[in-house]
Amino acid sequence: MQCSHFSSTSVAAISQGEVVGFISGYVVPDRPNILFVWQVAVGTQARGQGLATRMVQHILDRPFCKDIRYLETTITESNKASWALFKGLSSKLNTELHSSIMFDREKHLDNAHDTEMLVKIGPLNLIKKESI
Repeated sequence: MQCSHFSSTSVAAISQGEVVGFISGYVVPDRPNILFVWQVAVGTQARGQGLATRMVQHILDRPFCKDIRYLETTITESNKASWALFKGLSSKLNTELHSSIMFDREKHLDNAHDTEMLVKIGPLNLIKKESI
């Protein structure tokens, strides 16, 4: 599904014939200026090399994403790698990062999953998107 329905907003990174990274995302229905990053995965052999940042930039550089002005994602408070990625992106894109509760552990998730924070980065502009 990701490779067919969301191919314009997803990417796989391959090194020596193996998939070492993957990002899936989509343009939010009714908000065509927002790219929601659904999943980020980077294999252990490719971590610490800026691959996730480059994959996001690759998606943003596509003609399909020319109108994207904001990135959104959800992150649990304990996911240090994702916080580092999106804080780093915000800094490199010279824009702001805001977070708020999207799904509360007690209120929405019946204590079965950690609270998911909605993270929003932007506004992006075309000049700054090319600077990563």
